[in-house]
Amino acid sequence: MKTIKYIMIIAGFCLVHSLQAQESVYDIISSDACMEIELYAEPRLFAGDDLFSLINGGADLYHEYGFSEVLALEAGMEEGMPVKTEIYDMGSPGGAWGIFSVTATANARSVDIGQEGRQGEGFLQFIKGRFMLYLYHAPEAAEDALQIAGCLADGIRETAGRPALMDVLDNLEDDDGKIVFFMGNLGLSTVYSFHYRDVFGYGTGAAAVYPGMKVIVLDYPDEENCLENFHAARNFFMNSSRYSNSYSHRGSFHMDDNKGQHIASYFENSYLFITIGPGEKDNNNIRLAVMEGMNRLRE
Repeated sequence: MKTIKYIMIIAGFCLVHSLQAQESVYDIISSDACMEIELYAEPRLFAGDDLFSLINGGADLYHEYGFSEVLALEAGMEEGMPVKTEIYDMGSPGGAWGIFSVTATANARSVDIGQEGRQGEGFLQFIKGRFMLYLYHAPEAAEDALQIAGCLADGIRETAGRPALMDVLDNLEDDDGKIVFFMGNLGLSTVYSFHYRDVFGYGTGAAAVYPGMKVIVLDYPDEENCLENFHAARNFFMNSSRYSNSYSHRGSFHMDDNKGQHIASYFENSYLFITIGPGEKDNNNIRLAVMEGMNRLRE
């Protein structure tokens, strides 16, 4: 397909969106930082429920994280191979960090692009501000993908640090693991599927996922709301046939799932602390570390 020079095709986009005060997906590809990039076809915009036609089967999770729109294009360096690129506007930095964290794969290496990036076999992914970008490339186009990603990252003005809950859970154990940020029941289910409906009614949450254990923090607007949802979750699970050996004790409830994992949930002011692991064990050191981190967060 004949290459269309980048600056020409985006001129119309800029005109249509010139009245938008907030940075858009079009602003990114029209940035001076991206002048070296060429487009091999007209970009396609997918907004709202249109996302289902782009990633049918996974769009619900994106929507739970606040997905707004995605611009899909084929980009390349001069005389280079086309790289399929998707620029996701996730609606907020938290949404971008969330979808980036839950889609992490073990076979990717870290790359210094945007605020956090990784590259695996045939793909590159990074986030910056409220945007998450995917670049899919042939093996021989890996370096081109890095250059394109670097230009696009430089074209994004917004920046935002990781959600504070992720920092609270960072480095709790020596084992290699990953930190996940989530909103809603689908996000939580990427870590552990408690039930098909939202039993906990939380606001935002994060998890540290290690080979032998999962540590989860569910955050609530205030202590009253947290206590109300704690009681509702405890009553639900104490009467659930899916779990066994259930009991409650002093602001906590405990149960075993059908895989022999022990689940312990603790009410801690305005958040719930949950551990999931093989058999019941003393997790007080981890619990205290999380409590200290949450106290610092509340200061």
